[in-house]
Amino acid sequence: MSAPPAAIRPGAGQALRALALPTAEIEQVGIRRLREQTTDALPPPPADEVALRMAYAAGDPSLLAEVVASREAVSACVAALGTGAPLICDVGMVRSGMRGAAARLGSPILVAVDSADRFAASGTLLSDATRAAIAESTRSARAIAALADRIGGSVAVIGNAPTALLALLDMLGDGVPAPEAVIATCCGLVSAAEAKELLLRTSPCPVIAVRGSRGGSAVAAAAVNACCRIAAGDPR
Repeated sequence: MSAPPAAIRPGAGQALRALALPTAEIEQVGIRRLREQTTDALPPPPADEVALRMAYAAGDPSLLAEVVASREAVSACVAALGTGAPLICDVGMVRSGMRGAAARLGSPILVAVDSADRFAASGTLLSDATRAAIAESTRSARAIAALADRIGGSVAVIGNAPTALLALLDMLGDGVPAPEAVIATCCGLVSAAEAKELLLRTSPCPVIAVRGSRGGSAVAAAAVNACCRIAAGDPR
């Protein structure tokens, strides 16, 4: 990987040979570069591995400054996943990124958005006021509410939609049984930062999150995958 891009003439495999690494080395080198480039203090092991892989998924060393991943929160996720706790995620993109690691631990994945049409029959766990607010909100909010009776004991992963996180917070405030942990990396310029700060301030369970407007489905999946690897005894 010593040749500068300007000196490369693609074709005959030259681009791959000049710039690519063997598959087995890509993540290892990326994580090493993150450690070398960051000036932010990392959380203690094994939470540092989770934070690093979240930033690696984003391709952004500066994301480490916004990652909240305490040892206690990572331990809660690892313990839950180690016993096959279900994962509830907001959208299919999150599931796509974590299904392999979850399957190896026997953790089923429920995608909330697939259940959005069942919101009207979601039971009596929600207050009338919360139900009305969710009904007026987004499909993502209705989707997470449709799984109200499955939240307790799960690991809830909100990687895309701030309204799903806000609905989850109202549900928990109404007394819906809490998950074992919440991973929140929903992104965007409307409500994302505020929703995650509210989660960090009021959550009844441990939280892994990315503060601010950044994050996304790949970052959420990376957090889950890192916890799965730790649970399986392979944090590297």
